[in-house]
Amino acid sequence: MYKNHAVKCQAYAQRNADNFAEVVMMVSLSIQQNWLGVGDQLQDVRLHKYDSKFLWGMKATAYKYIMTHKYKIYAMMKAVMCSNHNDADKAKSLMKVFLRIEGLGLVKAGFVCQLTCGLVGCMDVHNIKAYKIDEKILTYNKKLKTEKGIKANEKKIENYIKLCHDYGTEELWNAWCESLALKSDRWVDGFHVSEVHYTYLTNNNRRVVC
Repeated sequence: MYKNHAVKCQAYAQRNADNFAEVVMMVSLSIQQNWLGVGDQLQDVRLHKYDSKFLWGMKATAYKYIMTHKYKIYAMMKAVMCSNHNDADKAKSLMKVFLRIEGLGLVKAGFVCQLTCGLVGCMDVHNIKAYKIDEKILTYNKKLKTEKGIKANEKKIENYIKLCHDYGTEELWNAWCESLALKSDRWVDGFHVSEVHYTYLTNNNRRVVC
């Protein structure tokens, strides 16, 4: 599943800044939402932009931020991916960039990394239960500005990356898709869950309605 669809999402995101921004917004829209409805929400944002009814709270702030800074963030992402650094260092640099986006914490910034660069992953509520993860490892306070606070946050980023990479970015993707498919009969199977990550982006989500 990962090799069929995640790699397509990554190629899509790295093609240009507009595509990259759409991937970030798909991630933002997925916060506290059923994955089944995210495709329609993304379509609505494309159509209505700032007036979309799905841009509420921090999602509206995230949209404004990414629309304003998408070219800069995209360029930073490409620079990191073209560097000679190892995967852990690339992941740390990317996480620090994506965590600047309002509304994205460790989990969703990790999801952006996974969808755009094939690194880190989304250790959401489903994976927390499946892998019996202590939720404390997922906390991240962007308001910490002291030297001690900044160091503590950097350590949290490092620990989160290590956690995801220990399980494997591909394994996290595949296991999550299989798990979600069992929670609703509107999913055909795990492959279907995996597929819509890409079809939501390419405006072709017909298979979602079963």
